[in-house]
Amino acid sequence: MAVSNTQVIFDNLYGIFTDLAIVVGVIVFALMAYLIIRYRSKKSSSDPEDTPRLGRIPTARGHGRNVLITVTLSTFLLAVLIITSFAAVDTLFPNTPPNATWCYGIAAYNQTQATGQSCPRLDVTGHQFYWVFRYPNNHTYTNFFRVPVDTTVVLDVTSADVFHDFGIIQFKIKTDAIHGRTNTIWFIPYTPGNYTIQCFELCGTGHVGMIATLAVMNVTAFQNWYGSAK
Repeated sequence: MAVSNTQVIFDNLYGIFTDLAIVVGVIVFALMAYLIIRYRSKKSSSDPEDTPRLGRIPTARGHGRNVLITVTLSTFLLAVLIITSFAAVDTLFPNTPPNATWCYGIAAYNQTQATGQSCPRLDVTGHQFYWVFRYPNNHTYTNFFRVPVDTTVVLDVTSADVFHDFGIIQFKIKTDAIHGRTNTIWFIPYTPGNYTIQCFELCGTGHVGMIATLAVMNVTAFQNWYGSAK
């Protein structure tokens, strides 16, 4: 069972790549086996007239149709992979994050849905060698991050020093944390539980220990915590 919408998007993209790879592999190996068997060498076999020979200019074989078919199929496969990849990237890393027209879960942050109101945005700042999370109520926490289940979570990620890379392993999502720049990512968690946050950019001697925890809670428990958090 998927734990977030980002995992669903990643798994679907991975499935498309895998299915196309299997189809291409089956066709290539089947054709290879056919050609090996069909044109295998026999005692009575002789070289065809257009076989390349030393000192003789090879004659044109005239297999333009085969080249056209190969180029067309290759172009189609590449187009599918490129389009689906960019569609996934455009969904997960939009220029404008999810907005109030379909954002849900605002009530979990004790906010009401208002016209033009954006999803709650949480600030994530990487430090050597820990993560700091700041909520809309300006409360901050180190290396422990709580969000409500089945709600839209928008993260503005940056760094206070060197380059870091913020990633949630089970959610299959990550983005660079760069000083002086903010990168925005978003996700919808589907399953309550604890998930591992890790830095994926070598940022110094303490990089290996730059690990935090994402706790996905049911909405009621999150509201109670958020309302009393200090």
